[in-house]
Parts: sequence; C-alpha cells; structure tokens
Amino acid sequence: MNNKIVNRIMDFEKWPNLQLPENLELLNELADESFSSQTLSGMLASTLMYHQIIEAMCLHLLENCHFQIQLAVYPAMIDFSIKENKMLGSYVRELKNSITFHKKDDFIKKVTEFNGIRNDLIHKMRKNNPKTIIEKAKDIKQIFNEIFELYDEIQDDFRVVFHSFKKDVFIDMNEEFDDE
Repeated sequence: MNNKIVNRIMDFEKWPNLQLPENLELLNELADESFSSQTLSGMLASTLMYHQIIEAMCLHLLENCHFQIQLAVYPAMIDFSIKENKMLGSYVRELKNSITFHKKDDFIKKVTEFNGIRNDLIHKMRKNNPKTIIEKAKDIKQIFNEIFELYDEIQDDFRVVFHSFKKDVFIDMNEEFDDE
C-alpha cells in the first residue's frame, strides 16, 4: 500500500491548490484597478492580468482532475505531469481531454470566449484604433467574473469529492495503517 497517497488525502492542505494565491489576489486587484481606468493601456493590462489568473485556475483544475484519478485508481500509482508555461489553449485542451466534472463545459466555453477576445485584442492591436480596442475589451471583466464564479463552484465540488473519498475510502485504510 502506498502511504503517500493516504497521507495526502487525509491532510486537506496537501490537496491540489492554487500556487501563490496571494500573488493572484494582488494581480486580480491590480487588474480590476486597471480595468476601471477605462483607458487603452488599462484595458490591455487588465486583460493580460486576468489571462494569467485564468491560466492558474486551469492548472489548478487539471491538478484536481489528476488527484481525483489517482484516488480512483488507488492502490495503483499514476504519475501526471503538467507542463507549465504553455499557452492557455493547451490547458483548455488538456481539461477537455480529462475527466468530467461539474460545470466543466461551461468553464471551458467561457475560457475559450475570453481567450478569443484576448487574442483578438492583443494580436490584432495594430489593425484596430484605440476606441475599437477599448470597446472590444469592455466584455473582458464580465467574462472573467463569470469564469471566476464557475471556478469557485467547480472547486467547491472537487473539495466535496475529495472529502467523500477521504471519508468513504481512506479513513478505513488509515485506521488499518494505525493498527499495524
């Protein structure tokens, strides 16, 4: 039996979590502040910051998927690796190809919508005048807020799933380890 997995599920602080959440919180505040300026530079800066936060959310959800798979195949071991520093579209494809979870399709749809607008703004900037860019960017904050709400809801659901695994499968195993 593998104590490492049992120890991980028994300690919720070892469950998948956002890396450097305090940095993401600060980034979110800065993005909101930049967005509220309604200037070209503020709108573009906020778009890039929201994009970074969404990437972190996607990575976290991938880690949740991998952890749930590991719990489901226990006592077999499975190693997953997530290559960081990839483009957002790559993380979305990985999520599409992973296990199903609550509101997965809604999350992917919103992230794809956000990324389409971001790509249009950033990669076609020289082809648009500033007023057009600002107008296109106005939806960014609303879409980001929807993604954030979906992420929170999905994350809550993963916590329930992990807690259920802990309670229904691993508590008895942990007691067996204690008896040995």
